[in-house]
Amino acid sequence: MLDLSKDEEAGKFLEGTGSIVLDRVNRVAYVALSERSDADEAAKWAASLHYSLVTFTASDAQNRPIYHTNVMMAVGTSVAVVCLECVADAAERARLRQSLEGTGHEIVDISREQVNKFCGNVLELEHVQGYPVLVMSTQAYNGFTQAQRETLLKHERDLIHADIATLERIGGGGVRCTIAELF
Repeated sequence: MLDLSKDEEAGKFLEGTGSIVLDRVNRVAYVALSERSDADEAAKWAASLHYSLVTFTASDAQNRPIYHTNVMMAVGTSVAVVCLECVADAAERARLRQSLEGTGHEIVDISREQVNKFCGNVLELEHVQGYPVLVMSTQAYNGFTQAQRETLLKHERDLIHADIATLERIGGGGVRCTIAELF
């Protein structure tokens, strides 16, 4: 067990599966740095679980830090949803793109407006019959363009969505926030 709780006293946080988006197949962890996602904590986590780490700084349309990585990106087996527009630094953006493409992922690049529609807050799951599906809210599903949905469906057997508008409006989270992902 990796216990990073003592570091909280020093103001260093890594808030679980929201802070870290995993490429489980290639063992790469992606972290948008913020007050909730500390670089040192992410490095400790990645080293202890034998993941390579890609960190970057990202901001929303109001230039506020993206507080959790899963707000603006998701990585499936062979497709990645990411808002490259949120990463202002050209070198960081290029490194993020290179990491995703270099591990064989087709990128579905979403806009900041689509981030606000929870298009980044999606999660690939394995159906009981063994094939991949992408789960999301109805708002996220409707937020993707037809071309983006077609790209996703080249990699996922189905795009499953549910109307959770109340949770999105009041709780501020999408479908991925409602599913407990295990490290």
